Amino acid sequence: MGFECSYCGESFCSEHRLPENHDCEGLEKGIKKEKEDSKWFQEKEVKNQPPKRSKKPSVIQDALSALSSNYTLIIILFTSLIYLLQISTGPSPTQNPFYDLFALQSDLGELISEPWRIFSVMFLHGSSFHLFANMITLYFFGTALERLIGSRDFLKFYFASGIIASIGFVLFRNFLSLYQGAEVLGSAVGASGAVVAVFAAVAMLYPRADVLLFFVIPMKIKTGLYAFGAFEIFNTVIRIFGVQFWPFASSAHLTGLIVGVWYGKKLQERYARNTSVFNPLEV
Repeated sequence: MGFECSYCGESFCSEHRLPENHDCEGLEKGIKKEKEDSKWFQEKEVKNQPPKRSKKPSVIQDALSALSSNYTLIIILFTSLIYLLQISTGPSPTQNPFYDLFALQSDLGELISEPWRIFSVMFLHGSSFHLFANMITLYFFGTALERLIGSRDFLKFYFASGIIASIGFVLFRNFLSLYQGAEVLGSAVGASGAVVAVFAAVAMLYPRADVLLFFVIPMKIKTGLYAFGAFEIFNTVIRIFGVQFWPFASSAHLTGLIVGVWYGKKLQERYARNTSVFNPLEV
């Protein structure tokens, strides 16, 4: 019986019918054509290719990735940049164009004509220590709160509490001016109201966490909240009687603290958190 080779077209006996047994001239070309026409061969070749090595992300890419998921760091970096502009455009942080244009003025007439000041005040600071104290506190407590509630909600809470704290400061100073005179109106800078609100919210969520009050005194965070609140209430009350014990904008701090406590209680209901798991040194 004769057999025809599908590669060269010649006829061979049963012993030589395979292309490799009769030294087939068309074998190489035939196999090549079958590979080109066959998806199976194409897929096989792709699968057998060595895996591509992914490029290691650069330092800049790592930094951008970290910032995209951490709004707390973005706020800190932007606020620090504004402070650098403050000290580079005048003889002091409170004597420069930024302070003149964006500091919070408690005079109602001026504030009504320049309402942006109740927001812009959050990005100005009176000294390097003022900036450091606010931003290091915001880093530890803001990062923890942002992880729990999400970046967008954190951003809304931070700026809303800062604006409300500014309004509290303005209202208190105008109340004092009714019987102490217009000289008590003055101006203010700093993100303290918003930062205190963040601290208070975290204290309500993690009341048994350990912290250092004023970076010095170790205690439970809720005890620190009470101690800080008591200090600010004392400073506010004696200010009503014309005594300034400490040059803090205590009315803004107290307003932020009230907002933070209220929001922290709302979060307790939402997340059912009452734990000391939070460690401000592990954020």
